Amino acid sequence: MANEPRFLRSTWWNRIYDVAHVGLRILANGFTTVSVVTILTSEQDIYMIDHIPIAKAHYRYSSALRFKLIADAVVSVFSLLSSILVYKKTKCSRADPKPSFHFNLLIADMVMMILVISGCAAATGVGFVALNGIEKPGISWLPICHLAPKFCRMATFSIVFSYAAFGCMILLTFLSAWKLKLLATH
Repeated sequence: MANEPRFLRSTWWNRIYDVAHVGLRILANGFTTVSVVTILTSEQDIYMIDHIPIAKAHYRYSSALRFKLIADAVVSVFSLLSSILVYKKTKCSRADPKPSFHFNLLIADMVMMILVISGCAAATGVGFVALNGIEKPGISWLPICHLAPKFCRMATFSIVFSYAAFGCMILLTFLSAWKLKLLATH
């Protein structure tokens, strides 16, 4: 303990670290939960000129949006459970968590970060096609956002919230790696 940096020994630094760790997990949970609810409620009928419904825009029709929904749901559950675990380890335990706890948290945060960004990337690709369409030799996908603006708006909000959750997960990964580095060097 004598050669440990002074700011690591201080209780205010540990309190800030603990609050940031739990707070970012709760934020990630909130962002992914809002993303899941938003994509589940994104549905719109597409009408012809005479108000005759001809199609329906829904997330179930895209495998990328279904994957994003599942990825967000998994990250939401993980961030809720991990925030409870981190809170219990830091507040209810008399001893500091072992470095193996921080290492396992780092690995889990990295897996969740990769999962959420892969869902974001898949949904962003589908959203780009829905907005602009593709017109190349052999491929012709028409844009649907002018026909179903509510669906596209809700899907965009869901993707934005997923990217916000990704930001929280990347900050958690850096925070866990930094804490693990500090624990390993003293």
